[in-house]
Amino acid sequence: MDIQRITQEQARELIKKLSQEIKEYNIAYYQENAPKISDAEYDQLFFTLKNLEEEFPEYLTDDSPTQNVGSHMLDKFEKHEHKTPMLSLANGFEIDDIADFIDRTKRFLHTDDFPEIFCEPKIDGVSFSATYINGKLTTGATRGDGYIGEDITANIKTIKNFPHKITNAPEFLEIRGEIFIEKEDFIKLNLQQELQGKQIFANPRNSASGSLRQLDSNIALSRPLKYFTYGIGYSNMKFADTQEKLLLVLANFGFQTNKIGKLVNSLEELNTFYENLLVTRNTLAYEIDGVVYKVNNFELQERLGFIARSPRFAIAHKFPAIIAETKLCGITVQVGRTGVLTPVAELEPIKIGGVTVARATLHNFAEIKRLDIRIGDTVLLHRAGDVIPKVNKVNLSKRTGSEKIVSLPTNCPSCNSLLHILPDDVIIRCDNGLSCPIQLVRSIIHFASKDALDIDGLGAKQIEFLQAFGFINNPVDIFFLEAKNTQSLAKLENMSGWGARSVENLFNSIKEAKRTTLARFIYSLGIKQIGQSNAKILAKEFGSVKNFINSMLLLAEGDEKKYFQLRSLEGFADKTVADIKNFFSCKQNVGTINQLANILIIEDYENNTIPSFITGLNVIFTGTLNSISRNEAKAKAEKLGAKIVSSVSANTDLVIAGEKAGSKLKKAEELSIKVISEKEWLEIIKGVI
Repeated sequence: MDIQRITQEQARELIKKLSQEIKEYNIAYYQENAPKISDAEYDQLFFTLKNLEEEFPEYLTDDSPTQNVGSHMLDKFEKHEHKTPMLSLANGFEIDDIADFIDRTKRFLHTDDFPEIFCEPKIDGVSFSATYINGKLTTGATRGDGYIGEDITANIKTIKNFPHKITNAPEFLEIRGEIFIEKEDFIKLNLQQELQGKQIFANPRNSASGSLRQLDSNIALSRPLKYFTYGIGYSNMKFADTQEKLLLVLANFGFQTNKIGKLVNSLEELNTFYENLLVTRNTLAYEIDGVVYKVNNFELQERLGFIARSPRFAIAHKFPAIIAETKLCGITVQVGRTGVLTPVAELEPIKIGGVTVARATLHNFAEIKRLDIRIGDTVLLHRAGDVIPKVNKVNLSKRTGSEKIVSLPTNCPSCNSLLHILPDDVIIRCDNGLSCPIQLVRSIIHFASKDALDIDGLGAKQIEFLQAFGFINNPVDIFFLEAKNTQSLAKLENMSGWGARSVENLFNSIKEAKRTTLARFIYSLGIKQIGQSNAKILAKEFGSVKNFINSMLLLAEGDEKKYFQLRSLEGFADKTVADIKNFFSCKQNVGTINQLANILIIEDYENNTIPSFITGLNVIFTGTLNSISRNEAKAKAEKLGAKIVSSVSANTDLVIAGEKAGSKLKKAEELSIKVISEKEWLEIIKGVI
């Protein structure tokens, strides 16, 4: 993709689409232990999103996957707050990416010397932290969202040779590492699962994750879990001044550490370590998916610090994906919540990396056209450890002429309505909305999801069941389920296997969900392009549910003032405003919203801003900020009462310009708008926040 050539509107739409996809993949990977795409495919999506946000920073939102780590925790576990965040690593895919990392490090440290780098294998497992107080293991936790993880202490204690006590320990010590299952143990575990008629695990990483996230620690005890430690999150005592020495200290404490590590002093040495490990990875007992490079000196690490979701002092150099070849037997089409159709390749089953693969993602029909994929073709697949790989290309040398060209669908596979297709458009959509059975179910699932109304016990399977039997046909019906309990709903115990307690808990969750915030309510409606970030912006702009609904109805009627009010909000381009207008132009949607507004207790937006000299000013950030993340900078400006805008105009009051500020800075100067540097901005807010 040539990012330089796409328009702002295309960039905004693609950023929205990629963000939503990656969030869904995060939930499947981190929370459900059921990955939907391969690691390599995920990495490429993430890499594309990151590059787009860097090129079009005005569309970077605080809930972007590039600004967050992992996914939400499961409610069945107690929560554990990490004393220091467990952030993920930035990825590099080519040696040029690593060379860029080294150059950035040298620039930040104001040196021309190559920084000592410690190289370690990147274990394909589950990140964990373990806290020791006065030498006693008190808490084991997952990474979670990087700030709060799940308390899995009982399960970590079942791991063989994992220290429950350490001698000569400081008062407080939190160590970090990776839990995994070795390759041979994984094969034996799956054979055992199969013999017992239980679920087969996709790969060693997911079997390890599933083992740790069990309430019954006997399950974890029965699994062949192993671990390596690689660092310290926090300690009240300093043990070492380099990564190399720290690993020796951890080993002396009794922790398992990976012995395949090396200190290098040049890019050539670093690349040699990578190439050697790439060749020998299959001889290792455990799975690795790359190499981690860390600036060895801890003092330099502290100077380098962190950006958004990852440290500046480390990077992961990912291995290329595993490639396999098989036959494309057919293509099925899935319908998403917003009506977008996604083609899925049905394959002749093939084993890749020990996992049998029968399906692969094709992303969209434009991808099928670009690769000239035909049914019956021999296709090449990429996979890097997960279940569903990506079709990478066609082996044209094996084409016989009997292959069938893939035709664009004309009707929705769910409701049979005509599809909205634009010539050469990437997206094909069913515009039948809630009249489309699949879209209806997915919209109700979204409405009840954790980030929306958060109705515990009403997940995808339960909603699909209730909808299939006519209990739920729109979100409003959820709040009348209990009233039906004396009639047909009482049959749920026999029909679904739910116990009386489960049904009672569900009704209690529904009652609790009746009180919600305006931002959550707006997000729950499932309006196209209105994610959590935009929902918060709308909540802040309109304050109350009554004002929001009335304003959106005026927008639907063509009120220009409301159009320009929305258009002035950060990130609200014409397409976004049009999608909101279309949503509120539908009588069925408006009827549902009014019913919900009467049923729910929707709290007004709470303004916690601090009055300051920039309160009420239109502020824009442009260029690269080095000392503070863009999201943090925006959050501080909003806390001081500023309104963050996305484009420079005569109404802009203040521009904060970082490095490499481009067209926006130029336009601000042309309009004689006040411009200050990042340093000046930090000085201004230092005494206020």
